[in-house]
Amino acid sequence: RRAWLWLSVGTGAWAAGQLVWSYYEVILHREVPFPSLSDVGFLIFPLAAAVGLVMWLGTQGDQLVARTRDVLDGTIIAGSLLVLSWVTTLGSIVNQADSSPLSLTLSLAYPIGDLILATLALIALARGTGKERTTLALLAFGLGGLAFSDSLYVYLVDLGRYTSADLASSGWVIGFLFVGVSGLTVGRRTTPALLEPATGTGTVPKPSKLRLCLPYVPLVAAGVVLCVNLLTASSTPVVQLLLGIALVLLVLTRQFLSMADNLRLLAALAEARDQLEHQALHDSLTGLANRVLFADRLDRALLQPGANVSVLFCDLDDFKLVNDRLGHAAGDLLLQRVAEKLLECVRITDTVARLGGDEFAILLEDATDSVQVADRVVARLNEPIDLAGNAVRTSISVGIAHHEATSVPVEVELRADVTRRTRVPSAESLSVQAQRQATAALLLQHADTAMYAAKGAGKSRAVLAED
Repeated sequence: RRAWLWLSVGTGAWAAGQLVWSYYEVILHREVPFPSLSDVGFLIFPLAAAVGLVMWLGTQGDQLVARTRDVLDGTIIAGSLLVLSWVTTLGSIVNQADSSPLSLTLSLAYPIGDLILATLALIALARGTGKERTTLALLAFGLGGLAFSDSLYVYLVDLGRYTSADLASSGWVIGFLFVGVSGLTVGRRTTPALLEPATGTGTVPKPSKLRLCLPYVPLVAAGVVLCVNLLTASSTPVVQLLLGIALVLLVLTRQFLSMADNLRLLAALAEARDQLEHQALHDSLTGLANRVLFADRLDRALLQPGANVSVLFCDLDDFKLVNDRLGHAAGDLLLQRVAEKLLECVRITDTVARLGGDEFAILLEDATDSVQVADRVVARLNEPIDLAGNAVRTSISVGIAHHEATSVPVEVELRADVTRRTRVPSAESLSVQAQRQATAALLLQHADTAMYAAKGAGKSRAVLAED
């Protein structure tokens, strides 16, 4: 609402200036002097409209990233428009030596104010969402028409050829008509999108093609006009050349910052991918491998030539009593302490996993001392565990299953599928894979059975499964 209020103030000021202008021409039948009081109202309009557009841009929800991008894009757009204005209007005004300081200042104020207003209007158009874009397109088109008419007016006054029937006057009429129509499009909505800040919907909106291409449209126009001016000028135009160099430096700076931001985003994406992968393969409470990662490690271990694999299935004894007596928070803390103790009992190359609840599994690769490791686990878990000042005694029952390969496993071979032009596993490799999966399932089953045998024998012990 404040954005539209400021736009209304601007149009009101312009209307007041037009009243003064009409008083000179219609009532006094005199040529309007330059400068006059009408110029005050005319110049208030771009300032007030610019304030309104800045307020609207401030309600958009992209925060620092979007504002930094807007500053860079706005600087490129403003620089491009400055080149266009300098070649067409500003240059001739500044080069006039006979102009008074006040007249020169006002003459420069028109194109500069229009330049700022056009820049903000284009940025607002690019920032608008689908619902807002119609309103903003009409508003930007109207403000662009006003900016064009202002610049043409100054140019014609500078040549002494302006009359009220010139094309500049038509631009003002058409421009304000489009500004009014843009306001009507807002009024027909029950929830005006232009007046309300953007709210998040849980998804990140894709940047529009208009936003991506916006800085380069006036840049291309400025480049073409500047090249034509440099080629046709009788002498080297120093100001135009400096403006072109500054514009190139701005574009290079924006590209460098965009590249740096892309590298930052790629690093953040890689970190997020690693975190998601870790969360998918690890237990969130203890940080140990979960059932999926344990099965993958076991499958890889069985795939090795001459695999010598042991699986330890571990289950805490009377874990429910800890939960009932101290609460679930203490139970979670106990599981974390147990995980730490299990890691202390194995090598760094072995895999410790939490399969769920109070069940753990240990994978020993190329190990012949599985019974000693299991006894070490049982003895380590017999020690009291400190839980937030409470010394808790617990124990663990361990079942051991061992597998030693008698032959070298066949590598997975792929055969070409001529009809589909893909490569699919051969029947022999599928058979080997099925056997390996059956072996892994059998190992876990035997270790689980041995663990229950340990519990039946009095708990807090390790039992080796029979072959």
